[in-house]
Amino acid sequence: MKKERMANLELLRIISMLMIVTAHLLNHGNMIIFAKEGTLSYYFVWILFGISFTSINIYLLISSYFLIDTKFTTWRIAKIAGQVFFYSFGITILFWIFGDVDHELKNMVFSILPISSDFYWFVSMYIGMYVLSPIMNKLIRSLTKRQLECTILICFVLVSVWPNIIYFSSALNTAGGVSISWFLTVYLFGAYLKLYYKPDGTFRRKILYAVLATLLIPLSRFLIEFILITPLGKISIFDDLMWGYSVFYSYSSIIVTIASVLLFIAFLNLDIKKEKAAHYILVIASSSFGVYLIHDHLYIRETLWTLIDGASLLNKWYLPLACIGTILSIYFLCTLIEFLRQILFTPIQSNKRLHSIFYRLDEKLKFYWNS
Repeated sequence: MKKERMANLELLRIISMLMIVTAHLLNHGNMIIFAKEGTLSYYFVWILFGISFTSINIYLLISSYFLIDTKFTTWRIAKIAGQVFFYSFGITILFWIFGDVDHELKNMVFSILPISSDFYWFVSMYIGMYVLSPIMNKLIRSLTKRQLECTILICFVLVSVWPNIIYFSSALNTAGGVSISWFLTVYLFGAYLKLYYKPDGTFRRKILYAVLATLLIPLSRFLIEFILITPLGKISIFDDLMWGYSVFYSYSSIIVTIASVLLFIAFLNLDIKKEKAAHYILVIASSSFGVYLIHDHLYIRETLWTLIDGASLLNKWYLPLACIGTILSIYFLCTLIEFLRQILFTPIQSNKRLHSIFYRLDEKLKFYWNS
């Protein structure tokens, strides 16, 4: 079944990618490092950074929402691999020829094998999730609604609640959500919503709940900071609450998961009636993955965040405006580049002979699977 793109979820996809760019500005731009505790800038950047943690889960929820009804094809993997290779290898070559970078052979090898080498960690995990999606779909559709709910609850407790509550133990560690176990857990959430949730159009009420849940992420960090300056802070085990950015600043944290699901549900209830607006949303959203691949390339990342000194913006009255302008500019420029790549790849992706090759491969895999 061909995926039918929905303007409401594609708008959420755009917002999700904007949040990813935001997180990179705050993190790679050294804003969260140099923001002084107690200042307005400190609370501003940590609130934005906390909100941005919902981005990865949202992306996965959108994917799994459609994958539960989508036929697995090797052509989809080839398209993703081609797009990833175009940017990983292409940008690396450009920097090796025209840029002032160290010509480390390791970086070149990684750029040639971007998926297997974890050049982009999200892509490696996503491909793993997609390859496993037929098995996941088979499992999910074999379960009753109640059984699927129990499965989701068990997985959620094991890979989210447990690591958050028993935060001082490394047991069942999902690396903060950077793991295939977490991607598959989120897959269960998205598939369940597609199969059993019926939107009722109450977007405003649901987005309010989602925003309040999202704000709990930065609030959790500020609360932990408060606890650590009280007599309780002398208890050594509480120091682990600030592991990483804090125990709840991770993709697999309880709060981030709940906020992500509520945001996703809210946008499921958003009805975009204007056809022209929906058209533009679909066009812009088609470039969102390219935005990630471009701006988070190793060499682009090193160059971009050296040119954009985020730390210098701290304590400036125009900090919010500067952040918005920077984020939108990066998104806009990367979108233009991705549009050009799409035009360049159109003859390849519309080649019937190439499609037939992957179709035959799919048939062979299907035969092997069924036999």
